[in-house]
Amino acid sequence: MKALIQKLVESIGPSGYESTVRELVKSEIGNAASDFQVDALGNLIVRIGKKSANGLRVMLSAHMDEIGVIATHIDENGFVRFTTVGGVSPRTCYGGRVIFVKGTRGVIGGDRPESTTAMHSIDQLFIDVGATSRENCPVKVGDFAAFDRPFLDLGDRLVA
Repeated sequence: MKALIQKLVESIGPSGYESTVRELVKSEIGNAASDFQVDALGNLIVRIGKKSANGLRVMLSAHMDEIGVIATHIDENGFVRFTTVGGVSPRTCYGGRVIFVKGTRGVIGGDRPESTTAMHSIDQLFIDVGATSRENCPVKVGDFAAFDRPFLDLGDRLVA
């Protein structure tokens, strides 16, 4: 079970890009399923066993997507400006790491605040991917990223 949780934690699936997670779930279920379907919204519907009139039915429902960001602008210094996808608070972003769907990694920084007690707003934050100009930035406007939160194994009590 721990290995499965690790695979799920390490897969990237911001809203709209759940296909990696969906394929992982399908491969883990494998031959146990009698039917796989993907609906128009990208939901994975799996049937295990045969339907019977008196049989019990169980539905497991879970998110395949995660909160993330989408690139909205690349500035002249190669910093990626972004907006959020899902319930992302700007106060938890600063210093956070992200990984773009195409594999580029970055760290969230921000413009200098007006005061030491001021909070950054989303429009004051940027993602530094190591680029020095717009031209050499590997990220393009419209690219999605998820927060890079690696698997953490804390022994017999907790994994996250």
